[in-house]
Order: sequence, then structure tokens, then C-alpha cells
Amino acid sequence: MGAAITLHRSPVSVAIFFGPKGLRNVASGSEVYSPRYVPRDSTRGQPRALLYHGSRFVLASALAFVVACGATLPKPTGPGPVDLSGMKTEQAAPEAAPAAAPPAAAHPADPERTELVAWLRTKLPAGGEIIDAVGSPVGLAHVLRRGDSLPSISDAYVEFTEIYLARELGKAIQRENPNFRAAAPSPGDRIVIPAVVKRAPKAADDERIGWPEDKQLRGVYVRGGTAGGSLFLPLLDRLAERGMNMIVLDAKDYDGWLTYKSKVPLASESGAIKNPPIRDVARTVRFAHAKGIRVAMRISCFEDEVVAHAKPDLVPRANWAPNRAYQIGWLDPANPDARAYIIDLVKEALDFGVDEIQLDYVRYPVLGVKNADFDATKGKKPKTIVIRDFVREVHAVTQARKVPLSLDIFGIVAEGVRADIDALGQDPVLLASECEVLSPMVYPSHYHAGYAGFEVPGNHPEIVGMATKKILTMLKRAKKSVIIRPWLQAASWNSPEYGPQYIATEIRSADAAGGDGWLMWNPAQTYTVTWQAVPVQRKKPVPVAQGD
Repeated sequence: MGAAITLHRSPVSVAIFFGPKGLRNVASGSEVYSPRYVPRDSTRGQPRALLYHGSRFVLASALAFVVACGATLPKPTGPGPVDLSGMKTEQAAPEAAPAAAPPAAAHPADPERTELVAWLRTKLPAGGEIIDAVGSPVGLAHVLRRGDSLPSISDAYVEFTEIYLARELGKAIQRENPNFRAAAPSPGDRIVIPAVVKRAPKAADDERIGWPEDKQLRGVYVRGGTAGGSLFLPLLDRLAERGMNMIVLDAKDYDGWLTYKSKVPLASESGAIKNPPIRDVARTVRFAHAKGIRVAMRISCFEDEVVAHAKPDLVPRANWAPNRAYQIGWLDPANPDARAYIIDLVKEALDFGVDEIQLDYVRYPVLGVKNADFDATKGKKPKTIVIRDFVREVHAVTQARKVPLSLDIFGIVAEGVRADIDALGQDPVLLASECEVLSPMVYPSHYHAGYAGFEVPGNHPEIVGMATKKILTMLKRAKKSVIIRPWLQAASWNSPEYGPQYIATEIRSADAAGGDGWLMWNPAQTYTVTWQAVPVQRKKPVPVAQGD
């Protein structure tokens, strides 16, 4: 199929990264280990562009979307505060003098409604009232207090509504209460909170929707900033209308920042939870589930600049000074505390009701390691065994909750070159027994010129199928069975012929090679070409009864 791909020593001069504050250059004159097929360390995470041999993905501008939100409760028609005199209400107890809420109105047996009212009662903000009128959905109202503002009210009530963002709830509150003076709220007035949820959240294991019967999952990568903003719901709609059924949502990216307010002690101690973009991950998951979209929670494991600098005891040692941390932004995969941190994050993610755990950067680094001593095992275990044993630990956790585990692996390992497998610590044959899914990153643009005889590999989306078939053949020979769900290239870097037909060919190639589903990778989150490549599914017409 072409020249063998091996790890080789090559000088790295200048690399261009996309950092959170713009472009920055990193120069290095030393020789490093790097694969010629190049998902190199600097490529897999966002906001860095996918980078190889001094080139980069170009981050395109995100599409602008408008999320329209509607109200569900009747609008007041007269001047002044909303008249709720005809409804049974429960008020939140005053902050200074807590008191038990009065009982709810009597209803025919409705456990779901009872659970909802009970849940609201335990979380109702000060000034809140539960509207529990017979014959009507459960509603909420708020009695304005001194110091209230539209943003503070929206922020306090958004979790109780079917509106995703607090700012959108603020707009809906104004539509629902046209006489509400947001600029000068009048204490004592009541306003109706629109679009109240119809059920209380379930326990995490009950919230999961799990895999479809055919195990075919087709999805896209979603960053925390996307999930926490106005692009999220339109993205879910675009997925659903195309029959796509998964998002891979960041919990922790390669840099170590978490996308949510984790309660794991090391996350807080290291500062990794500073300014997280997702307000409530479990709620975000529920919104995806409401559209029939599964959520795989992506946790980048051992590349972690934040924790590496905050906790130098977790990083490899300098080989010239055993007591000195060797800072390359990586944790030592064999370090027990580093492993425990990732496992704690996995356990926390499972409590959000996600449908799958996905581990990325579950390997050793291959750049800048010339003077690094990854010797936490005192030389007793090869890298492939260290990684396998760690994955086995994680798998025990996910299996106990009946949640599938998937692993992102370098596409190079499909070539079967032992030196590459051993350097990375990613042996597909060993890992297949420790997870439910392997997702090789088989982006055509990442293969070196001349691979399989292609002058510009980035112009050959069929490479996806070639690599997928190779890894399946490798596993078959070893009598191993695991789902192969490849990552596909959904960006134009180093691929002059990239476009809708390119992605369509990638998909056909993966399917024909025996892959089960696929995932689209675009770190800039601009999936315009993906939407063009994957057609909207036509709804089946509803049969019309024929009259006499």
C-alpha cells in the first residue's frame, strides 16, 4: 500500500500554535522523536490548529445562529403585575425566616408531576412561587424583591426552564410579561417564568439513552465553548435532521482546562476550573438527549499543561536530575496520582448522564522527550503495558455503570510498525480487550507526501478506508473484536480538493472498509461543509386514511 511509516528523528525548528490569546511561535533546536505520519502532540487539541511540518488548519469564523424561544404560560393582558389569584401557589420561604411550603394542589395520580413539584420546592429561589393549578402544567412565578434585575432573575430560574441560556430566558420573560419594567423593577410585583420544564431531572443512569441497537454512531466534536453558547442548540438540530446521533463533548482538553466546575479536588487545586464555559453539564446532556443525540464525554488524559505546572510531582523527571521535574506539559502515565485524577474525572462525568466516555491523549508523548525520564515503573513495564493497565482501570469504572468506553488512537498504529506502537504506548491488539470502541485518527492530510504513492495525501479521502481496513485486519489476525469508529477530517488543512464531496467520500470509504459509524473533527467548530456533505433526511409521509 506504500512506504512503511516509522518514527524518525528530525529537527523541529518553528511551530505555530493557536493559543487562547492568538498566534504564538515555539522554537526548538533539539532533535525529537516524531512520527512521519503526523498526528503530532500539537495537533489533536483545540485551540491549537492541527499542525504538521510547519503548517496548520485555518480556523474559520463560526456561523451565526439565532435561537428562538417561546413562552408556554398565558400572557397578562392588563396593566400592572400578573394576576395569579385563581391559581394555587407555593412561595419560596423568605431568606431570613425559612418556613415549610404549603402543600400542593390535589391532582389525579401523576408521579411525574409530583416529582417535579418536589424538585422545584427544594431548589426554588427566594421570591419564587410554584403555580400548581389543576388542569394546567406546573408553572413558576417570581415576586420581585429589592435588588432584582432581569439578568439576576433569568440566571436564578434558567435551570427550571426549557430555555437553554439565561440571556434567552430574559428575552422570553419580557415577552411573557410585557408590562415588566426591566430597567426599574417594582418590588412586590409578580412575573411569570415561561417554559417551565415538564419533569424533574432523573438520576444519571436513568437519563442515559445509550447506543442504538445497530451501534452506528455518527457525530461531531464539540468544544466546551460551543456547548455553553448560542451555537449549541442549532448544532443539535442540524445533527438530528441528518440522522446524526452523537456529539463528542469536551470535559478536559489537551491543555488541562476543564469545561465545567469540577468538584474533583485536584481540578480546583490546580486552577483547571477557572472560567468554565458550561454552566451545568448534566443539563447540557439532557438538551442533547431531547433531540435524540448521544453524548460521549471526551477526557484528554496525560497531556495537561495546567496540572503539570501546578503539580510537578506528577510529571516525568529530567534524566540528568532525578529530583527535577521535566516540564513538557505532560503527566507521567505511570504516575498513580496522575492516573487517579483522570479516573476521578471519569467518575464525575458518568454522574452527568453521558452515554459514553472517550479518552484522548491516552498515550506517551513523542515530542520533546529526549531528556525526559518516564520511569515511574522503575523500568519494569513497557509503555504499551502501562497504557493498557491504565485503560483497564478506567474500563472497570465504566463497566460498573454500564457505559461504553472509547479510545482515540493515532492512525499510524494501523500500519503495524512496532517502533511506533511502542513509542506511543498504543497497541490496538492490547487495547481492544479493554474498551468497546477504538477511534483511529485517520485524517488524510496528516500522511506524508508519497504515502501509498500519493503526491498529496490530503487530496485522497479514501485513505480513511485504507487505514480503517488495516486496523480491522490487524485485530482479526489477533482474534480481537472491537468497534472501529474512525475520526474523519472535517477541515481543509493541506487538502486542496476539500469540500462536501471530500467528506462524502471519507464516509463511504469508512463504511465500505467495515467501520461502525464515524466522527467529524473540526477544532474550529465550523461544520458548514459537513452539513453540505450529509443530506437532510426526508421525513416519511404520514399515511392518509382514504374515505368512502
